[in-house]
Formats: sequence, C-alpha cells, structure tokens
Amino acid sequence: MRLLVFIILFCGFYIFAANAKDYGGYGEYRFGPNVSESRACELAFEKAKINALSKVFGEKIHASDFLRCSESDNVECELNQYTLITSDGTINKIKKKTSGVTKQEGFSICQCQIIASIDKPKHQPDPNFHFNARSNKRFFRDLEEYMIQIEPSTKMFVNIFSWNPYASKENQVSRIFPNKYEKDNKIENKRIIPGKEKGYKLKAKYPDEVQGKKHIDQYLIVLATKKKITFLKDYEFKNFQAIIYEIPNNKKRKETIIYDVLKN
Repeated sequence: MRLLVFIILFCGFYIFAANAKDYGGYGEYRFGPNVSESRACELAFEKAKINALSKVFGEKIHASDFLRCSESDNVECELNQYTLITSDGTINKIKKKTSGVTKQEGFSICQCQIIASIDKPKHQPDPNFHFNARSNKRFFRDLEEYMIQIEPSTKMFVNIFSWNPYASKENQVSRIFPNKYEKDNKIENKRIIPGKEKGYKLKAKYPDEVQGKKHIDQYLIVLATKKKITFLKDYEFKNFQAIIYEIPNNKKRKETIIYDVLKN
C-alpha cells in the first residue's frame, strides 16, 4: 500500500510545468541494515541529480565508474563519486524534491524525485583539446610515493589538485602541481609528475579524519586549460567547483584519477 501511494505521488509530480531550463530527475538506492536511511536517501538524491543532468548532457553523465565502490559496499565512496559529478555548478537550484522509503523483505529502497534548474553550457568542449592522465597504481599504502602521467593532445597548462572528501571544508582541495619545486605547468608532450630530480615526492596519505576502514578513497583532479590560470593553494570543495565552472568548456578539460589508500 505504501509503495502504491508513493507511485501515485510521483505520477502527480511529473505534471508540474517546467520551463526550458527545468528538468525532472529520478533516483533510487537499495540498502540493507548496515546503511542508514538518511545516507541511502542522500545517494538517491545524488542519483536523481545525475538523471536530470543526463537529460541535458546525454551519455556524458553516467554511473558506470562507480562499480568499484558498489562492489566493496562503501557508501561513503559512492556518495563522494556522485558528488564529483553533481556539484560542478550546472545545477543552480533544486525547485522540487520528493523522497520516500519503501521496505521490502530484507532490504529497503529510498526513492527520490526532483525538478532541477540546470544551466546548459554556452560552449561545447573542444574535441582537439584533451589528454590522458593516470597514476602509476590504483592502491597505495599510507605515505607511499605515487606518480602521475599526463599525455596531452596539444599544448596545455595543467593544474593538479588533491581532493580529500573526509577533510574539513577549509582544505578539502589542495593544489599539488604546479608547486615551488616544479613551477612550469606548460605541457606539450608526455610528462611524468613529479619530474626527475625536481627535489620532491608525491605521497598518498591515509586521512587522519577516518577511523576503522581498511582503505579509503582519494581523488586527483587534473585540470588542463588553454591559457595559464593562477590558482590558490587550498579551496573548499564547493568554491573550487564554482571556479572551475566559470572557465568556458571550450577552454578547459578536466579528468579525475581515483585511488585508494590502505591503512598500515
């Protein structure tokens, strides 16, 4: 009966008129006793935002990259990766949100329906301006050194940021390249960072804020721009995403490297 009422409510929800920038989105998250209802509904909300964004950007918005998190039953990891997509500034307002939980035998489902006001970018990405980026491994031990390989399609200025979603808001995002040891961030050919004999190392670090997990997800955000842009050393994640959004799509390209840090 509860499920029937929920479906009727959603059907009525779609009747709302939406202007040219308004898009409906639906998301659901199935969860068991080890996941709180509030956390499950957060994930359903993020999935609803991704569903709305997919109606604007098509196949560019998808969730296939989150399978690693799902398979390890790491709810925080899933939420972090969904947040990377949905907080890029294109959703400027959630105009309507309805959610509810239905209980089944052995599990529950949180379902979320939204109407979101979405800004469609004025410029499309430049297909001739792109790059490949990867780290030397996926899993690192605490304080183990890592390297990043950048292979550009053309000349570009590259900034690399480390995002620790478990840190305090003030320093969630930190610029790790360029830095005082390696100031030149113009890249025209394949390049390894850190460069040889540059006098510094990049090290994976298990977050001090996390307890009781064998490994934790961390992120490298690689941003390439056509012109040199000066960034601060540290940002709140939300402010960082807003700044990135201000750069026209045809003048930038962004990729994310996901890695795990194992607790010693």
